[in-house]
Amino acid sequence: MIKTGIDITEISRFSQMKNIEVFKKHVFTLRERHYFDGMKNPFNSIAAAFAAKEAFAKYMGSGFRGFSPRDIEILHDELGKPYILFMRKPINADVSLSHSGDCAVAVVCGEEYNMGRYADMIKSYRSMLPKRRPNINKGDCGRVLIIAGSNGMIGAACLCSRAAMRCGSGLVTLALPECIQPTAAAKLDEVMTYPLPCCDKILTEDAAEKLSDKLTSCDVCAIGPGLGKSAGAKKILSAVLQNSAPCVIDADGLNILAEDMSLLKEHRCTVILTPHPGEMSRLTGKSIKEIEDDRTSAATELAARYRVYVVLKGHETVIAAPDGEVHVNNSGNGGMASGGMGDVLTGVIASLLGQKLSPFNAAALGTFIHGLAGDIAAEEKGEYGLIASDLIEKLPLTLKELAR
Repeated sequence: MIKTGIDITEISRFSQMKNIEVFKKHVFTLRERHYFDGMKNPFNSIAAAFAAKEAFAKYMGSGFRGFSPRDIEILHDELGKPYILFMRKPINADVSLSHSGDCAVAVVCGEEYNMGRYADMIKSYRSMLPKRRPNINKGDCGRVLIIAGSNGMIGAACLCSRAAMRCGSGLVTLALPECIQPTAAAKLDEVMTYPLPCCDKILTEDAAEKLSDKLTSCDVCAIGPGLGKSAGAKKILSAVLQNSAPCVIDADGLNILAEDMSLLKEHRCTVILTPHPGEMSRLTGKSIKEIEDDRTSAATELAARYRVYVVLKGHETVIAAPDGEVHVNNSGNGGMASGGMGDVLTGVIASLLGQKLSPFNAAALGTFIHGLAGDIAAEEKGEYGLIASDLIEKLPLTLKELAR
């Protein structure tokens, strides 16, 4: 069935608007605004693009319910032909724009499509986002303990810590080997660092005992990025799993588990595992091909077997709960295939857990925010050369977009 949406608007509505710059920022994306800036008469293009957004809402049959005008993006290809992205994804509909005299007209036409699910999706993500009260304080926003880093792997620990801060955590403490603590402290202005005993640049087994007070006072713990697989690191992971605070386990934390899955059998806390396919292969004994052939089954089986939440990373990341609930994320892009992206995701999910989201919602919303930050960064920088630090810098803007 073919559906159509049509809208007409007066150009003078925009040319005479006193607060046009504020309006543009509220209604149009950065790429749309850049396009207008290149026009000799931008008001014709502004009016046409706005009419197209209205026409698209009519095409959907929902109006602007559950999403905003900025969720609809009117772009142009190399030949100048307009096309639509909805929630930064292409849709199966054509758009035609025209203006004459004082009017701009837009027509959207395409096959009927269940676009309502996208509106419901973004509405659901927005409802998960923690609300900020005027009288909120840093203690209300979560105390995050990150156990990460080793000689030569300071970057992973810093990326994870910075991501947690940028996602709204009140207090972030990075616990790491004392031999690299000064370097990390110099890189992290807002993050507290906590040195752990090490010998020959490797964590010693008494590091777990030194962490006991930090573990009992934190709201959430993230462990693994760049940590290494020493005996000291394994003892710390065991202590984390026997603690009451929820934890996110990534990278070397997963590699330690893969060598001794008995650590997971009697865990006392809520656990979120965030493996990529290679780590998933080591955790399950399945080949990467088996996992990629049925990502949902691989994630749900591991979640149910060990009573944990699983975030199987990759294209269309799968989030699986121990009770069988599943969510598939569709934000993100190919530019995110570079080192450090997983460290950022760990920090984002841990931050949301610390802000009192449920484990499943923290994993689902965190994965979406992570991918959306990547999409926003790619709009500005392109997909080639995109790095993890670019995502961290876009997290505040991503949260602002989502909070609208």
